[in-house]
Amino acid sequence: MALGTALLAACGDAGGAATTRGEATTAAGSAGEADTGEADTGEPTDACAGALDPGPSPLRRLTHTQFANTVRDLFPGVTLPPLTLMVDPEVHGFENNAGAQSPSALLVEQVQRAALAVTEAAMAAPQGWLPCGVDGGADPVGCGHAFLREFGGRAFRRPWTADEAEAFLGFFDQQLAEAGFAVALPLTLQAIVQAPQFLYFFEFGGAPVDGASGVVALTGHELAARLSYFLWDTTPDAALLAAAAAGELDTAEGVRAAAERMLADPRAREAMVNFHRQWLDFDAIETIDPDPEAYPGYAPELKDSLRGELERFVAWVLFEGPGTFEALLMSPRAEVDAGLAGLYAVEGPADGWAVAELDARRAGILTRAGFLAGTSHAIHPSPVQRGIFVLSRLLCAPPAPPPPEVSTELPEETGETPTTNRERYAEHTARTECAGCHRTIDGIGFGLEHFDALGRWRAQDGGQPVDARGELVGTDVDGPFDGAIELSARLAGSAQARGCVVTQVFRYALGRSTEAADRCQTARLRAEFEDVRGDMRALLLAVVTSDAFRHRRGGAP
Repeated sequence: MALGTALLAACGDAGGAATTRGEATTAAGSAGEADTGEADTGEPTDACAGALDPGPSPLRRLTHTQFANTVRDLFPGVTLPPLTLMVDPEVHGFENNAGAQSPSALLVEQVQRAALAVTEAAMAAPQGWLPCGVDGGADPVGCGHAFLREFGGRAFRRPWTADEAEAFLGFFDQQLAEAGFAVALPLTLQAIVQAPQFLYFFEFGGAPVDGASGVVALTGHELAARLSYFLWDTTPDAALLAAAAAGELDTAEGVRAAAERMLADPRAREAMVNFHRQWLDFDAIETIDPDPEAYPGYAPELKDSLRGELERFVAWVLFEGPGTFEALLMSPRAEVDAGLAGLYAVEGPADGWAVAELDARRAGILTRAGFLAGTSHAIHPSPVQRGIFVLSRLLCAPPAPPPPEVSTELPEETGETPTTNRERYAEHTARTECAGCHRTIDGIGFGLEHFDALGRWRAQDGGQPVDARGELVGTDVDGPFDGAIELSARLAGSAQARGCVVTQVFRYALGRSTEAADRCQTARLRAEFEDVRGDMRALLLAVVTSDAFRHRRGGAP
């Protein structure tokens, strides 16, 4: 156990500078959108015909989700206990950004505890993963060495080096002599899953790329890891490791073939739901707390329904449905349970989930109750939260934070005169110091005023007809619109929004923020995304076959 802890601690600050969640959010909102020109929807320029530059390749670490999925797959047939690992600060909404993955003493302790819990559970159920039993059988040395070499190759996502074999097998032999197989094996396994080679993605690359100064192609095993943790959120399977060893990932065509196989695997569905969870902020549902007087029918169990619908919807769009960004914004298809059926006023099942077609007032992600509830306060919906979501997540153009001296509090309702939510928020644009930003923010959010803080449709607010007229400002689809359907249709037809999708997928796939060096790469990907009319599945394949995904700058990671 000491071996693994020492190896983990040796990585020190390898993951990048420490940052708090608030600081990460600020970085994503202010500097983040100036780093790449996300709104640039043009074709690659003449400058892109020069030498290949794949951009930076910072040292990345497994996320808490990837750690849990990986140990699950390394020990098939074992029911693992819940693992407590801290969630890294979000950058641009994502949890896998290398710049925020600085280790801490707490994380080291949590990984150590997780390794102990995993190996205890595994040793209690060895039938599915250990060939010789917990006593080592007739040849504990031979079994231990053979198994650890095979396990270590899967855990490190490549064959062990001679030095690694000497270190880990030597540790096993020492423990075997002192305490026996049943102690030596779990201790060595704990060391492996605490090792930097397991926790981090070490990418040194292989052959230099002709005509690209200082650029090297990633090795097959490095690409296998990138593919697997992007498309599956877990370790490569035997087929992917075999493809890497055989040189089948050395070409873009080989990478595409591997990715197509992976996208047909159920693990891709789970991983892509996780990507959408972060991109579209499904976690906001966990923080909703509707006022019991305003929403007497609300029960906390509805959170599971709200989240479940969003997860089912994005999975259907990507894997069974049209697979397009337009469908994500415009499809009226839903899956509902009994609680959501009442909220949507559609017929629902007595238990479980059933497909439903929503009425003409709803289409796509912006009209789903989970999104609408997650962007609301206890009583009233928040045009500000809804507007910022669209600007940040769908247009990659987040507004700057308010000046520190400006109050963001809304005036209290007096109760003397019915006041609509829109009228109260109009206070923003009445203040000179707020009007510049809030014309852009609230102009989007007002278009969703037909939906209350639970995502229910409402025709009136405060005794007055709802005014859901809005305006898009500073986009490629500027102009007035009326209601959520018109807003969603504008966004579905926006080249800026499609370009933002490319940026979000690119950031997530590479685990880093975009930089000026990525301009040519993302411009090419945007052009390809336009050519396939916003096909999200095609975009995933375009990203994994891109130069940035398959190469790195030379030198130490």
